[in-house]
Parts: sequence; C-alpha cells; structure tokens
Amino acid sequence: METGTRVRYNIVMHDVRRSAPLVWLLVGDKGGDTAQLRRLARALAWPTVEKPLKFNGLYRLPNRVLGASVVSLAAPATADLAPPWPDLVLSSGRRTAPVARWIRDRSGGRAKLVNVGRPWGPLAAFDLVVAMPQYQLPSGANVWPARLPFNRIDPAAMAEGAAGWTSRLGDLKPPFLAVLVGGSARPLRFDAAAGHAIGRNVDVLARGMNGAVLVVTSRRTPEAVIAALEAEITVPRLVHRWRAGDASNALAGVVGLADRVVVTGDSASMIAEACHSGKPVSVAPVPLDRSWREQLPRMVWRLLPRPVVDALYAGGWITLPRDMAALWQSLARDHHVHILGEPMAATTAPPDDLPAVAARIRALLS
Repeated sequence: METGTRVRYNIVMHDVRRSAPLVWLLVGDKGGDTAQLRRLARALAWPTVEKPLKFNGLYRLPNRVLGASVVSLAAPATADLAPPWPDLVLSSGRRTAPVARWIRDRSGGRAKLVNVGRPWGPLAAFDLVVAMPQYQLPSGANVWPARLPFNRIDPAAMAEGAAGWTSRLGDLKPPFLAVLVGGSARPLRFDAAAGHAIGRNVDVLARGMNGAVLVVTSRRTPEAVIAALEAEITVPRLVHRWRAGDASNALAGVVGLADRVVVTGDSASMIAEACHSGKPVSVAPVPLDRSWREQLPRMVWRLLPRPVVDALYAGGWITLPRDMAALWQSLARDHHVHILGEPMAATTAPPDDLPAVAARIRALLS
C-alpha cells in the first residue's frame, strides 16, 4: 500500500483498457472465509488478485469506529493496496470490512463491495451482503439470503483421500458412517456431556445401518469430547485425531468413503462441505452455552421489538450472536439434512446458491 499524499491524489486512477472487471480478494485470518471468497471468485471467472492482510491491535475497535480506514493494518506497505483500483472487492469477516470500504473511497466510489457473512458494520456500506441464516441479518435490497456457505470438498480430493484411507481401514467393512467433529464456538458449548449425547446417537444410527464409524476431529475438538464419543460408540470404529501438519486430508477421505455423514452443528463450513458432498447428511446439534456471558445479550435483544433490533443491526450499531440452530433447522425444514437423534427422514442435497449469487454480482457491474 502506498502512503502519504501520493495515495490521496491517485483516487480515481482506472485502466479503461481492461476487457473484464478486476477483482480484489481480501485475505484475512480465517481460512474458511478465504475458501468461500476464492470459490466465489472462480464462479465469476474475472481476473482476480488476492490481497493478504495483516492486522494490528486496532482491529478490536468496532467497525463503526474504524469506518473506511486501514489504521487496523499492521503492515500496510505489504498489502499492496495501490492503483489501479479494482472494479470489485470481495471481503468476509470483521477485520477486512473497513479495508474494503477504504478501497472504494480511494477508487472514487467506483469499486463495488461484496461481503460474505456478517459485515460487522452498516449494511448500506456494501453493494451486496451474502448472509447465511445463522447471522440473523435483516432483509434488504442488498442482502442475499444464502442457504449455506460456499465451502466445498473438491471431488478429486475426496476420491484421492478415500483411496489413501482404504489401507487404514483394517477389518472395518462398509457401510461407513463418517462423523465430522468440530468444537466449542460461541455461543455454543461443546463439552463432554455434548460428546456423550452425540456419541450415543451416532451409535444408534450406525447400528441401524449395520455399519462402521469413521470419526475425524478438528483443531478445535477438546480431548474430553473425543473421549466421550469413543466411550459411547460400541460399533466398529476408527478415530482420526487432528494434528498439526497432517497432510492426509482425513476429512475429504472419510467423506469420500462414507455412505452417510454426521457433522456436528458448530461449524457452518463443515455443514456446507457435508451437504455438498452428495452424501446423505445428519447434523448433530450442539447445545447453547447457558452462561450469563452468552445468554444476557440474547435476553436483552428479545426485550426489544424486532423492527428496532433490525434497524440497529442494519445500521451497524449491533451484531446479534450466531444462531447455528437457525442454519440446520432451515435445512431440515427443506429436507436437506436429518437432525441426529430424531426419526430418520429422506433428504436431498440443497441447491447451490453460488450461480445465482455470481449472476447478481455480474448485474452490479453491468
């Protein structure tokens, strides 16, 4: 990024010779966010430049305070935020939103802004906000209600992973029930009690299938949850614990092998990956954290009329807690997933929102 007066006087520089819109993809600290943006960029099929961003402690300030700025960037010079300015900026996550707005200002207001997920600021600051049910965003002309994140497991990775896992199965025989396990994520509490409950229901489901269980944990999975699951699963099983530097791509492998997938309800990205794998999916609910820290904000917002909450949310004054149950319940209502522990029901894979979102973005730039 350039600094000083040179940036201020190059605000509207634009290469009119560009035959296609130029896209900047802001890469923050969340791999799941970046994966979504990359998939969206590929769907648009326009020239795309990734802009890695590093942040200082000022990112903790509310985006309402940061506004359109780069003061939260730790090393602005390494971000290469300089003309020629893009036609479209793709962002996701709280930290990148102020930077996206700053880029639009420097482009003379020409750059369009698309944010995937909560923008953590005024909705009107973005040309399009792609929001999943768990974020509880108010409706609006620039809000696209997507069913799921855009995360996918590459089919080639599933096939390769399944081939690599075959030698690890030993005496385990299909059908296979893959169990993808996440961990605690506000406002949920994924503890040993939740692990025991999920393990019991997984065991019942696997017995009904007359199958074996393949468990894959994540970086966030507490050891107490793994132990609880293992204690409850009495059918033949294989448990793969996450470890740093593991290149086996265990998640893709077990999903590739699976006849059915169970995914814990703490991670929207994992739910999306499971749902778009082509396999039947059961979501294992993870209970809410009942501590005062988590429940007090919910109690306050319930006391206010919903139009007031929506107005505060749209203005960027508040951000509601994630409601993960809203995500999996909406999928269950449309028969795209089965809720683990409930009577079995037939499901179909959810439609892919990506083509429609890409078409909406193209219309912004037409």
